[in-house]
Amino acid sequence: MKLKPMRNNVNMFIKSLGLILIVATQLVVTVQAQNSKTNVYVWDFKTGDETIEKYAEKFTDDFETELIKLDKYTVLQRRNHNLVLAHRNMENAISNVKNLPTETVDKLKTIKAEMVVFGELMEDTDSGIYEVTVFFQNLGNGEIPKKESVIIQKALIKSNTHRKDYMKNLIGKLHAKEIIEAKNKQFGFISKKMDTYMIRVKDVQTAFDDTIVNALDYEEYFKDLENTIKAYNSIFSDLNDNGEKYLLDFESVFGKAYGKDFESVYKGIIDDIHKKHILKLNDIRKKIWDYQKNQNNKKERERIKKDIIRDSKNSTIGLNTAIDNVENDMDKLFSKIKEDLRES
Repeated sequence: MKLKPMRNNVNMFIKSLGLILIVATQLVVTVQAQNSKTNVYVWDFKTGDETIEKYAEKFTDDFETELIKLDKYTVLQRRNHNLVLAHRNMENAISNVKNLPTETVDKLKTIKAEMVVFGELMEDTDSGIYEVTVFFQNLGNGEIPKKESVIIQKALIKSNTHRKDYMKNLIGKLHAKEIIEAKNKQFGFISKKMDTYMIRVKDVQTAFDDTIVNALDYEEYFKDLENTIKAYNSIFSDLNDNGEKYLLDFESVFGKAYGKDFESVYKGIIDDIHKKHILKLNDIRKKIWDYQKNQNNKKERERIKKDIIRDSKNSTIGLNTAIDNVENDMDKLFSKIKEDLRES
């Protein structure tokens, strides 16, 4: 009789352990999928002209730096892999995975390279310009998913600042599709947050506005007011708690100029709307509670009601102006972004 419960306990333990292992495995797979980035090895850019070989090296370093900043790939540091560097004397003669010796391919695979980036610096003597062409090539099957080039004015090749700008531009051209997708995704996310906030803060304004004159006489009003405040607090807490992250994410996608404009909108919400006006409405909210409690004292209820109506009108005038100002700035910013996205 006693063995039966023990078997049941063992069976339950095995089932529970199995479930835990399944869940743990799923979590590991999910995390790996989220953190997975293509491993890229940047082969030294080649050139057929020894007089500009030093610039090919500089372009290689600048391109690699911008690729790392993109944060889309795991860029394998060339200088840290001696096995690959042993073949560096071949690099100027190689511009395709298919030309790599089998031994070199094996060593690239050993350091878990999945994609190799090749580049070439060429001079067009007739036009008086340089051209840098770069392409990504799959180490396994030799496919080339990305290839682009930039034209460089001859007089600017010695400028460190301009070289970096050219490589940044080249990264942008190579990843134009991904950049547009990232912008659309980020814009959709942040505009939804802002729209939600503006809708809910306007709901708060309405709840404390002129309708309060009649609404105070109805029980349902108090429930609606609490629900309105609760909904507002939810979106405000989100913006307040995650604001810095939202700002950084926005700027990383749209750049510093747009990031500064968005920060201005965000500060308008926090400082002008919430701190200057919304917080003051809490005093009115307390008076509403007092109004509810004083059910038996008609004189006191009437006094509180007048205070509520007066304070509510005074508060919502300033709130209305603050909302209009922030919404105006937000509409200007979003209109500019939409225009840029259409032109991309």
